[in-house]
Amino acid sequence: MKLLDLAVISANPTFAARARKCAEFFSFTFEHYSTDEEFFVASENYKSMSCVLLDCSQITKPNEVAGVVQVARQGSPDSYILVVASSKLSSEDARIVKASGASIVTMDNEYYSSSKLEFILTQVIRSAFIPIKAVDLIPDSQLDFPLYYLLPLNGRFLKISKPETVMRSDFLVKCQEMGELYLRRSDLKIWTEYSNMYMADDGESLARRCRLKFLQLNQSFLSLVLMVTDQSSAASFSQGKDLYDTCVEFASELLKSLQDVKDPWSVVNNSAIGDFGSVERAPAVAAYAGLLSLEAGIGTPLEVMIGALLSDIGYLDLSPSTTEKIRSNKMKSMNGEEQMEYFKHPIFSLNQCLSRKLPLSEVIKDIVLQSHERMDQKGFPNRPRPDKLREEAMLVQLCWELDEQSQVRMGEQKKIITDIKQQVIQASQRETSRYSLSFTINLAKSLGKEGAADLRNIRT
Repeated sequence: MKLLDLAVISANPTFAARARKCAEFFSFTFEHYSTDEEFFVASENYKSMSCVLLDCSQITKPNEVAGVVQVARQGSPDSYILVVASSKLSSEDARIVKASGASIVTMDNEYYSSSKLEFILTQVIRSAFIPIKAVDLIPDSQLDFPLYYLLPLNGRFLKISKPETVMRSDFLVKCQEMGELYLRRSDLKIWTEYSNMYMADDGESLARRCRLKFLQLNQSFLSLVLMVTDQSSAASFSQGKDLYDTCVEFASELLKSLQDVKDPWSVVNNSAIGDFGSVERAPAVAAYAGLLSLEAGIGTPLEVMIGALLSDIGYLDLSPSTTEKIRSNKMKSMNGEEQMEYFKHPIFSLNQCLSRKLPLSEVIKDIVLQSHERMDQKGFPNRPRPDKLREEAMLVQLCWELDEQSQVRMGEQKKIITDIKQQVIQASQRETSRYSLSFTINLAKSLGKEGAADLRNIRT
């Protein structure tokens, strides 16, 4: 029995081509079916399908859309069902579709014009597994969920233990030789309960708690972003506030945990999830920004973290071609229209938050809007006077750069995050067109006496 990442049901070749191109970019296995009947018959050949994408854009009656969803659900009961509905449907109609078994409902105009498809598919397919450290497994304990290993040659996940497996010493030795292990994102709650059972005040437990808080923040943030993409009325304002409050809570707990560990920078760097140019990098950037805010005395650390989390949600509103160039790190090849669109994404980010009535402070709103501005007024989107720029926003901008430089790509050697941190801060001293003098002086505090002396030598 085979495994399939993405099954698309659509009679529209243009719709299928959009999905196929996305699958090829992310190396997802892909099958296209013209009708739900054809899909239902073919589904017997697959052990599982991660995601089923339904084209219901030409159906204007919600009950008929619900019928298609139910057929897809019968054919693949455990799949994530992504429904692209007609923009003519009301939010109440979308609620009916959601109740019929859809996992999420988006509109056809957004399917072609935005990058919500890319985000949803990467979360459902590629990020269905999250990394954990073998050192966080406790000898002679029992795991009530399976563990996986990522095969480097084909990028597939190999199950290495079944539920109720006892962590014997010989098995743990093999796990540590593998390096990073994975569990299903759906098992994070069980992993949290397991980890909390073995917490203590020693160094290993403090690091374990810190990694756990990071995963919880990551999960709550991605749930918030998925809610933003959902067009059904189930994604209510109250739900948005609840998810936002959960993000704030986990960010606060992570910040406290980071202060308790010996090397917080490495903990975050080793726990981060996602690729360059993706919204899911935001939790790592937020953690770095919170740490630097603490060390340098710039702003209120929790507000800085929340501002960093939300500052690039507007990526979801960018066109597929623009997003592809960002993810491929080919931003210099953007045409004029794509550049203008990219320059507006901080406004898109704030609008996404305000549309769900998230209770943002004025400081957080400024951070979101100003995280790409510059002292020389050559940033975007609004180019305010230099005296109007917040140092908190400069900090978030610097941490996006820190995160981008510290990511390890295929074929590269592992980078030391503290070295990258010092290099980025030193480089900021030369970039007077981007950062203010008072900001770089405050930033020097985070490197200690020796690092601050080096920075003074650079500036002079």
